Amino acid sequence: MDSEQATILVVDDDQDMVSALGDILRQAGYRALGANSGHDALAIVERDPPDVLISDLRMAGMSGHALQTELKRIAPDLPVIIITAFGSIQTAVESMKLGAFDYITKPFINAELLLVVARALENRELRREVKRLRIELARTSGLQNIIATSPKMTKILGKLEQVANSSASVMITGESGTGKDLLARALHYLSPRRDGPFVPVNCAAIPESLIESELFGHARGAFTDAKQSKLGLFVAASHGTLFLDEIGEMLPTVQAKLLRVIEDKRVRPLGATGETTVDVRVIAATNSDLEKAVTDGRFRPDLFYRIAGVSVAVPPLRDRPEDIPLLVRHFLLRASAEAGKVPPEPDAETTELLMHYRWPGNIRELQNAIAQAVILCSGGKITRGDLPSRITGDRESPPRLEELASRRMPLEEVEREYARAVLASVNGHRGEAAAILGVDRKTLARKLEDPD
Repeated sequence: MDSEQATILVVDDDQDMVSALGDILRQAGYRALGANSGHDALAIVERDPPDVLISDLRMAGMSGHALQTELKRIAPDLPVIIITAFGSIQTAVESMKLGAFDYITKPFINAELLLVVARALENRELRREVKRLRIELARTSGLQNIIATSPKMTKILGKLEQVANSSASVMITGESGTGKDLLARALHYLSPRRDGPFVPVNCAAIPESLIESELFGHARGAFTDAKQSKLGLFVAASHGTLFLDEIGEMLPTVQAKLLRVIEDKRVRPLGATGETTVDVRVIAATNSDLEKAVTDGRFRPDLFYRIAGVSVAVPPLRDRPEDIPLLVRHFLLRASAEAGKVPPEPDAETTELLMHYRWPGNIRELQNAIAQAVILCSGGKITRGDLPSRITGDRESPPRLEELASRRMPLEEVEREYARAVLASVNGHRGEAAAILGVDRKTLARKLEDPD
């Protein structure tokens, strides 16, 4: 903040000190106000809020500590600088614990005072920027930014608004690519925990040998490669939200420890003797049938009922075609901006194809298809040829099939090559590729493996 725009309030029961500090601040280009008591200072703060407050620690009537306590109530973001005698440094440290930005000791050098004031102003600006960004993030991550108009999605968004302010765990189910992660983020930013962290965890993407350490942390020496201690993601998400995506892939041993942490609100890192208290809201998501997994013995029933306090089933895109035109328009604008192009329009045939395709990869597949079409199209129109062949239904040309046959490729290799082609077409997203191929992730992984 420019010094000419900053107002500094000096509080001291010694009028000479107020005048002297005011002169120093004005010479540096600040607007200086003065108060001879804590009560006068509070009245000024409410009437003409300053950018920084400088207060003596020992004053008649209301002390510097008492003033700080009141300021935390009426102006919690106001930086406070405490002035104290050298022999009262311990008391000044107590002021820091109460939230003071910094302190300086008498006698002080003018340059020292001005440096602390400049740092306090910088800190205030940073805090304002963080607050602004959080508000903007909440605005852009809220439910109002979920692109949907269908009755099914409108009902789901209403349900999430109802549970946002509660502490209940939420289970979001739905096929891969339906936007479960976006709904989880929106739920977080609608909740009282919006100022806390949102920590997403893809349980299927973390190797089985590391998932426990990632979630709960580990002590130094807990295992061979544990060179130093590590805080787990539960601790990282404290006072916020932990989003456990693809929770159905979690190992039974980890499920048991997860249940204990959720119920006890305490985490014990691997190899540690002590526990850490955590305050975390858990949102889970899965594209698998967890109730069947419970019946089959692959998922703990007690954990299932614990995390499914509120259940939300997101319908696939094919069951809410009313949302497709809005999503197409949204992704067209986004992809065009990224490509530096004027947004093109799909012609009538293309629009028909987009509306009647089944979208096994759901919203993510639609987004990728539109991004490809924007890059390939010319003349301001998206035509059939700009869409992936799986959407248009156009098959590979006979020469390609003849080439595979001439190479005497075994069916297993043909499947592997096709699986790799599909994976490349969806930018390497295995969940979407598996949905398009009609197999699960593990089957896809096996098909992609090269033979020994």
